[in-house]
Amino acid sequence: MTGISFKHVVAATAHFHRLVRARLVTEDGLAHAQTQILGAARLAGLLMFRSFRVDIATLAPGMRLLSEEAELHGARLREVLLATLQQLGHALHLDEVDHHCKSAALSRLAFVEVHERLTLPVLAYLEQSPMGVRDAAVAAASATAGLIHDHAPAMPAHQAGALALHGFEEGLTTVPWPLTSTCASIFGLPSRGYISTMS
Repeated sequence: MTGISFKHVVAATAHFHRLVRARLVTEDGLAHAQTQILGAARLAGLLMFRSFRVDIATLAPGMRLLSEEAELHGARLREVLLATLQQLGHALHLDEVDHHCKSAALSRLAFVEVHERLTLPVLAYLEQSPMGVRDAAVAAASATAGLIHDHAPAMPAHQAGALALHGFEEGLTTVPWPLTSTCASIFGLPSRGYISTMS
């Protein structure tokens, strides 16, 4: 990654961090640790999935779809998460995570609700950035680590890390919901299941 690319990833990380803090809140406007951590991780996986050249036209949105690409890019997201946590003072290894916390039930928002709250602003951001969608997924993984750090008093890193890993897996293996006509029309694009900008 070049110095210029790195700057864009850093900027996107901060933007996605703020976006999740603002949009993934409870009905009374409060931050819920598990919802925000899982939501950011789902975003990272979903962005990465949208970079895969998968024809989803005949597949039901929300269905699980395992792939070699998901395994390959899932490893990248995990590496980014652990490296960023290390930088934030949370030394965590994969064998230390609490697997009891790898559960979507800990979130107060369903995956589709996360998609609905984040897709449009994320696409708007990417439309203004030279960064590709795979780098955006990396930025979302880094933002996930930042949220784990923020919420450490409510959920220790070994538990939050497990939750993040679950979110990555969900995003990487769940057929995305189509980009709505409203969302696509903002950019003058046909509605489609993937984002064309690649890194």
